[in-house]
Amino acid sequence: MKSGMTLDDEIRYLKGVGPARAQRFAALSVHTVRDLLEHYPFRVDDYSKLRPIQEVVPGEDVTVSGRVLGVSRIHSMRGPAVRVEISDGTGALYLIFYHMPYVASSFKRGSVVMASGKAAWRRGSVEIAHPVWQIVPDKALGIRKGPVLPVYHLTQGLTSSAVRQVVKTALEKYGPLIKGVLPEEIRNRYNLMPEPDALCQIHFPESVEAWQAARRTLAFREILLFQLALLLMRQGLKEDGGGPRFGAFTRAQEFLSRLPFSLTKAQERVIGEISRDLSGGRAMNRLLQGDVGSGKTVVAAYCLMAAAENGFQGAFLVPTEVLAQQHYRNLKRLLDSMATVEILTGSTKPKERCDILGRLERGEVNILLGTHALLEPGVRWKNLGLVVTDEQHRFGVRQRISIQEKAQLGQGNHGQGGGRSGGQSGGQGNRLVPHVLVMSATPIPRSLALTLYGDLDISIIDELPPGRKRVKTVALHPSERRHAYDEVRRRVGRGEQAYVVCPVIEEGESGRVSAVKTREELRKGYLRGLSVGLVHGGVSSREKESVMEDFVAGKIEVLVSTTVIEVGVDVPNATVMVIEDADSFGLATLHQLRGRVGRGAEESICFLVASPRSKRAYERLSVMCTTYDGLKLAELDLAERGPGQFFGTRQHGLPDINIADLGIDVELIARAREEAEALVGKLSEGGSEISGLLAEVKRKYGHVVLAGRSR
Repeated sequence: MKSGMTLDDEIRYLKGVGPARAQRFAALSVHTVRDLLEHYPFRVDDYSKLRPIQEVVPGEDVTVSGRVLGVSRIHSMRGPAVRVEISDGTGALYLIFYHMPYVASSFKRGSVVMASGKAAWRRGSVEIAHPVWQIVPDKALGIRKGPVLPVYHLTQGLTSSAVRQVVKTALEKYGPLIKGVLPEEIRNRYNLMPEPDALCQIHFPESVEAWQAARRTLAFREILLFQLALLLMRQGLKEDGGGPRFGAFTRAQEFLSRLPFSLTKAQERVIGEISRDLSGGRAMNRLLQGDVGSGKTVVAAYCLMAAAENGFQGAFLVPTEVLAQQHYRNLKRLLDSMATVEILTGSTKPKERCDILGRLERGEVNILLGTHALLEPGVRWKNLGLVVTDEQHRFGVRQRISIQEKAQLGQGNHGQGGGRSGGQSGGQGNRLVPHVLVMSATPIPRSLALTLYGDLDISIIDELPPGRKRVKTVALHPSERRHAYDEVRRRVGRGEQAYVVCPVIEEGESGRVSAVKTREELRKGYLRGLSVGLVHGGVSSREKESVMEDFVAGKIEVLVSTTVIEVGVDVPNATVMVIEDADSFGLATLHQLRGRVGRGAEESICFLVASPRSKRAYERLSVMCTTYDGLKLAELDLAERGPGQFFGTRQHGLPDINIADLGIDVELIARAREEAEALVGKLSEGGSEISGLLAEVKRKYGHVVLAGRSR
């Protein structure tokens, strides 16, 4: 092994990658060898029990391999379909895909495919409808025991087999650098693998059981590291000085009295909880959860007004420019002349930016709202006393604390800002820790939220304002898709707008409906003549913002997207949504997507287009059509699918860790939390056996998480 090699080396220098393929990996947020090894497969296809085609019995679940003899397009009672004939020399059968014309290009005559699914007798032959499948090397034809093949999240130009080959190269070259950090005592207690072995087995499993054991090991490792980060962060905050003590709420209450509506009891309860924090002298760290439309912004405005009234500045951090502009308009309208509100984003012009930053540093700006631009070095506060973060899951642990650190470094005269009553420090020394309120409309079961946000107290708005209309939800088979798009045309014809949501960006081995292909087909077919836009996670932030602005302005009539529109977008004129391959999303995600419509006066509708492959999948969609409580749906998701979907930045993004596909369960989280608490206790006693864990926490979450220990 060459000296100087590290797991942080760029993957473009790996054999078989190069600059072009490195760009494709970059679309998956894979830049280094470490990123590659932590790009875990989200499932495995088990081809270990192959059956000769001549022995296939209709009605059974089978796995077969065969050479592609031909690809045809047919018209059936269920609609248009692609029919792929394969043979292994003992017989032939057909793989059939309904309403998926794009899949035809994936099967080349003469290639070898492995496929699993339920066999059925149709059209005078054996068929497997919508199988799980992989294109495999020729040598796989005729074998009696197939491999267990991992399946990865992909992008255009990459296949799972290509990813596997690059991972194999990385493991061969960098394997000696992979070190375990889990103490042996903990590994033995929970029957976990050595971490280097787990990395090998998750990418190249000897069996399904070995893959599951590897997932459990890596999941435990990542949760333990995350819990250690949270506990150390919370400990550091407690060791700091107090928070701003807000003694006056007269103007904040006046703001509430001027609202043209009454608060719900849930909003009143939450405001009471937050007010006690703000006046207690200890820095608040609170998570505010509330369903779409529950009134979180009003609570945030109350808190920001209270900060201004007590002589402190307030920061309102949001993930996108579109959402920032949306909140800015609302705050300007709600607070009117009661406070000075400004906005700062990446597109703020230099002259205007300079003016805003100057007035901010002089204390002339009460509330500054913006995107990640608020975290840049040039932003200096005179007296920051409150940080509100909207859609917390779009920010990592580092970012949550970064603005607090900036405030502490920039503090001059605490409690002597431009407010009317003058603020007071909470007391210990000269260190003032701003209050923090993080908000999320993502429904998270309370039991899981307590673990995900271990450094935060939790408040929940569990009541919607009276009169808010529910979004009618209808499940459709793909053969009924036209009904959905007829409704889209009808509504666009009367001046309304629509969303179409797809699970993936580009075509891939998953066979899922892609956003790019769907947009092309809609523009040429069902929605010909309409303005159909496209947005997804693969485009630049600037391009994404531009498309969303055009949609908000009504220049785009139908927006095709992935889940990037899951939160934050408020377009009251959008009244209809079509979710393709709806059974590939979790219930919580479907609920979040559905929340993008129904935000105006018109009745809204959401179509769930899916061909569920099991009775349970049908039941899940039925639940979506009858249940509108986000937390209840999240609890059902947690019970059925486990909490893995709530982790990882690619899919749901809650904490800043990459374990979205590690199949974790609530018990595993609880055990990791207990071990983290015990390890922190040992650290306070001078224990040194967790130095490896601490080094990894510092690497993953930054020095800021551990900073409190050395203050």
